[in-house]
Amino acid sequence: MDAPLPQAWLEFADGRMHWLDKNACTIGRIASNTLALDQPGLSRSHAMIQPTPGGGWLLTDLRSTNGTYHNGLRLEQGVALHDGDKIELGDTTLTFRCRQTADHTTEAGATSVQIHSGDCWLLMLDLIGHTAHTHAVGAEQASADFKRWLEFVRPGLVRSGGTINAYLGDALFAYWRQDRHPAEKVAAAVQELVALQTTSHRPFRIILHHGRIRISGGLQGESLAGTDVIFLFRMEKSTKPLGATCVLSETAAKTLALTATARPLGAHPVPSFPGDHAFYALGG
Repeated sequence: MDAPLPQAWLEFADGRMHWLDKNACTIGRIASNTLALDQPGLSRSHAMIQPTPGGGWLLTDLRSTNGTYHNGLRLEQGVALHDGDKIELGDTTLTFRCRQTADHTTEAGATSVQIHSGDCWLLMLDLIGHTAHTHAVGAEQASADFKRWLEFVRPGLVRSGGTINAYLGDALFAYWRQDRHPAEKVAAAVQELVALQTTSHRPFRIILHHGRIRISGGLQGESLAGTDVIFLFRMEKSTKPLGATCVLSETAAKTLALTATARPLGAHPVPSFPGDHAFYALGG
């Protein structure tokens, strides 16, 4: 027997709401969708939100042209939704709202969702020139090179206690919880990654931020949420012109006591985040 379905809805930036029910909700431009939105960047059938047997909700991209983003991460597969999650579809941002408490259980008594909120170091490793490399060697060889690169960088992350949350096609996203891992160990892991940049067969960037996030785990896997997750992904894009291959946000540099050895990059804007933000570089 399915678990009771919590009351849930999608909230627009202007306060409008679209209620979800026991039926799947499709979102897209054409009128046949449950939620039809004539907005830039949306595909005819863009994404779907559907209830799960455990009493939760699952977000899936319907092979849209511009992709579906969940808390700043482009979807590669379905992801469980939790109250407050941000869903970006083209130029449209929706907030998922749910009135059921996060730590609900199934009838069998097993916890289906567990949430930890706390401070974490957030890491992105991003291959440089992956698109051009794919065009040069072909998709099959580029995929093999990516897997070889993952095998090269992954052991150090695992040894340091880092958790790899997602593989993003040409990048990986990982984190360390501050309540479980001392700053000295994380700083050493970052320095090891900087050293690996000099011997890697594929060049890559290191992007590191520190902030407060929410970690949700359940039957559909693990999900990270919070504005600091979005900041990391916006930071990755906005700092590319600076030319540094290892970029730390000011909070990351300070919490890891690296401001004395890191090179200041100045303060720069990050889209959707007010003001300018200081960044630091490690390595060359």
